[in-house]
Amino acid sequence: MWTEYDNQGFANEDDYLRTLKKDDSYHFSYSFEYIAKNYGNDNYDIETTNMEVSVNWSDAELGYVISFNIPEMYKIDASQGNGSEMEFYKDDVYWRLKSDLEDIDIGAGAIVI
Repeated sequence: MWTEYDNQGFANEDDYLRTLKKDDSYHFSYSFEYIAKNYGNDNYDIETTNMEVSVNWSDAELGYVISFNIPEMYKIDASQGNGSEMEFYKDDVYWRLKSDLEDIDIGAGAIVI
């Protein structure tokens, strides 16, 4: 079975994964919109807040581990039609983070899922 690390002359996959490390950690902040007040019939007030994303190298995992939080999550009410922190990440932030990581030469192979 062919693997990327065999093709590049690495003794094993762990040695290959270690070469994917750039800096130890990165921090990103992404603004996004949420529904502050839903009046119904497609009538609502929108507000903006930030999601803070940390990308940290883990020697134990041999890759970057992503963590995120919304400091003002207490303002976001699910009953107004908003999703969870994970849904905001998946639907809005993930794609921007992926692009930003690619811009600094960190590809999907370096991310621990």
